[in-house]
Amino acid sequence: MQANEKLVNLLKRARKLTNPSPEERKEVENTVSIVIRTLEKIIESYKLNVTVEIEGSIAKDTWLPGNKDIDIFLLFNRDRPIEELRYWGLRIGYEVVRELNCDCEERYAEHPYLRILYKGYDIDLVPSYYVESSEEIVTAVDRTRLHTRYVLSRVSEELKDDIRLLKKFMKVIGTYGAELKVGGFSGYLCELLVIHYGSFVNVLRAASEWRPWRVIIDLEGYYSERDYEKLRKAFKSPLIVIDPVDKTRNVAAAVTLQKFNEFIVASRMFLRNPSIDFFIEEEVTPLSYNELEKELKARGTSIIALKFELERSAPDILWGQLNRTLKNILNLLKQYKFEVINWGAWSNDRDLAILLFELSSIKLPNIELHHGPPVGSSREIDFLEKYIDGEAVAGPFIIENRWYVIRRRKYAHVVDLILERAHLAGLAKKFLRAFKEGRVKIYVNEDVIKASENEDYLKYLREWLFKRYHWLNL
Repeated sequence: MQANEKLVNLLKRARKLTNPSPEERKEVENTVSIVIRTLEKIIESYKLNVTVEIEGSIAKDTWLPGNKDIDIFLLFNRDRPIEELRYWGLRIGYEVVRELNCDCEERYAEHPYLRILYKGYDIDLVPSYYVESSEEIVTAVDRTRLHTRYVLSRVSEELKDDIRLLKKFMKVIGTYGAELKVGGFSGYLCELLVIHYGSFVNVLRAASEWRPWRVIIDLEGYYSERDYEKLRKAFKSPLIVIDPVDKTRNVAAAVTLQKFNEFIVASRMFLRNPSIDFFIEEEVTPLSYNELEKELKARGTSIIALKFELERSAPDILWGQLNRTLKNILNLLKQYKFEVINWGAWSNDRDLAILLFELSSIKLPNIELHHGPPVGSSREIDFLEKYIDGEAVAGPFIIENRWYVIRRRKYAHVVDLILERAHLAGLAKKFLRAFKEGRVKIYVNEDVIKASENEDYLKYLREWLFKRYHWLNL
């Protein structure tokens, strides 16, 4: 069989995995219909001039099987003050919750909105302004309607299928999602890439040649090549995709360098050796205590886990603070000469965060060699005065052209360092408060398993420990 024919047959199989069944489509349509009818009844009862529209992948018919997220927008006239939009958005949402007798979560973007949990679906009820162009945008979510209209104006049924292939591919390799937790490609970005390159395979072929800070995609031709250097300085992203409905926005702003490179490599691997595995998510087994114990013994390393019990917050707020805290504690460990081999973080996206660090050792020698200034430098006397009175275990002494001492290490054990210095390391607000209020626990080695009984955490532990891309094939 020719290579091209093999690829065509593979993609036919993949489309069966990425296209919702008629039964699932009917279920989504019925659910959406019930919620919209309820919304419109409530809006009419208050005599409000509000339009209800479906947005996102459901509206564009680019959603994947198993998708449980539905976006419903409440579109207000632009003459409404923002305070009224926020008030009525929540009030209408809570009325829906009462009518449908379901649960809900209050969430925050640029302004608060309600997520209702109905029949297994997460349905976001988002207040927004009704706009026809980017010039009319008042809040960030206003352009969502424009995104929906743009994609629908540019896609055929075949392109919708290819968009689903790309989304599934991205999801399987771990690069799908613009939220801070992932730092990857949004659904809208996937749609634009397929529209621009013309097919799923063409996106992968192009991506296999991408280089960081070299790719600029401008579907509507807002800019000429003369402007590209200015765009790179303005957006400072490894990938720049100009929003067709708002030329001042980079749709790919959330894509981190890591996810950018992971997508490039996965694209190359698929084109080199196409496999259905790129469209089937890996089943990850939770890591067990005995497995972790055995692995640590084989590696000769140690692990610490910092468990923070936090006030409940929206996922992006939590992950923004989590990423900052992880980075700063990592810097603290390195500052005090602990060799960090591996690091990462897990969260339940609400009120729990666990930071993980694998170290060559959690205990360093009690003493360390500390170098001082060059002989004869302006700092020589200060150095000698500090250590000549007995603070040093040995020295001061000269090696070639520099002063040295052997001194006692201030923090020989990593747990002591964290307990005494972490609050000065630049923890994010919620994490610092948890630290000061004693809502932090430290687990060492095999006991990091006990930091949470959440199965997703135990699966993450396995992925974090072994760091293997299941799709990597040569």
